[in-house]
Amino acid sequence: MRTRAVLAAAFAAVATIPLAPTATAATSPSLEGVPAVQHVVVLVLENESFATTWSAASPAKYLNGLVAQGAFVPNYYGTGHVSLDNYIAMTSGLAGAQIAPTYSDCLGINLYTCSQDVSAAATVSGGSIADQIESAGLSWRQYADGTTQPCVHADYSQTASPDPFQGNGATPTNTGAGPDYADRHVPFLYYSNIIDDPSRCRARLRPFTDLSGDLAADRLPSYSFITPDTCNDGHDAPCSGNKGPGGLSSADAFLQRTLPTLLAYLRAHDGVMFITFDEGGSSDTSGCCTGGPGGVSGFGGQVGMLVLGAPVANGSTQTKYDHASLLRTTEDMLGISTHLGNAASATPITGIWSAAHPLDAASSGGSSPASPSPTPSGGAVAPAAIGLPDTSGPGSAGVLGAAALALLLGVPAARGLRRRRTGPA
Repeated sequence: MRTRAVLAAAFAAVATIPLAPTATAATSPSLEGVPAVQHVVVLVLENESFATTWSAASPAKYLNGLVAQGAFVPNYYGTGHVSLDNYIAMTSGLAGAQIAPTYSDCLGINLYTCSQDVSAAATVSGGSIADQIESAGLSWRQYADGTTQPCVHADYSQTASPDPFQGNGATPTNTGAGPDYADRHVPFLYYSNIIDDPSRCRARLRPFTDLSGDLAADRLPSYSFITPDTCNDGHDAPCSGNKGPGGLSSADAFLQRTLPTLLAYLRAHDGVMFITFDEGGSSDTSGCCTGGPGGVSGFGGQVGMLVLGAPVANGSTQTKYDHASLLRTTEDMLGISTHLGNAASATPITGIWSAAHPLDAASSGGSSPASPSPTPSGGAVAPAAIGLPDTSGPGSAGVLGAAALALLLGVPAARGLRRRRTGPA
């Protein structure tokens, strides 16, 4: 009887400790030291240099305030120096040199011609991440800001005029597009097996306003690609029609409206979010890694990246990465072991994942995730150097509670009991 009383008291105490959402793992094993997760979100802003974005003097106060809650990757680089080449690199691993028109955002040609050029190159290298995700039985969506209908784009015919959907307040608005919507920021339009398939395109290329409903209904897809319009992504300064100051100020306001609910969802549903920019300032042609032409270094400039979510360890890493690295990391997170284009030779993003996240070390060659690198010194701006307060999320009490409960029950801690979510069809 005494033993039962002690156990009852212990159970009651443990029951009061909240369980962390990451106590249950995704069912897929980890790849290359990258955690398997339920949701990956990529949010891309536009055309800002590293020094302008990540500093105490930055207009992006909210974004910089999030650094203490996640993993900061200062040495993250674009691969080219317009929009479309970078977006294609993020979604198929192809560099602009492989699709020459993307080096000029396909200006001067129509959407059909540009899409055919991109698709021909992507077909040779294995397609896009959209194809990989669907083949794995998972789901994806791009949430495009500035649209009110799904699958919005310019005239897609061989004889169409050069694409007029360029944002900057000048996009034709009679097809569900707002004046600041730009086709070149919606990379999945340029894969012909998506744009040629109206039902697939409508299901996957959604207005940004759908995101809040998908979160509320607990149907966020496995992979989300978010693109604000040319006012909200920082591209225009000022915004067209005097809607706002543009630049980082308007981008930061967009993030402040959007991220609290999204981040709360990702932390509760084993998700990760990558926030970065397509390219750096026009004068910055620095680069790294394998995302450039022929798998050599790119030249899109230093932009930095912030990673937030359930399995992320607070801190930073000095390792250099680029858009091909992001693609490979995303593939790994979703359990996809075949890597597209330049991602095949890229280095996955490691050293920023929490040891508390249940990685299957045996499946990745017996290696465990590296600890976050120490705060960088001598050149790169570290989170501490930004001079903002620590607003870290909840601690590890929930994980400890689950472990204590398992010990009391005399069984190992539970792992991997839920299947992958597939989100909206």
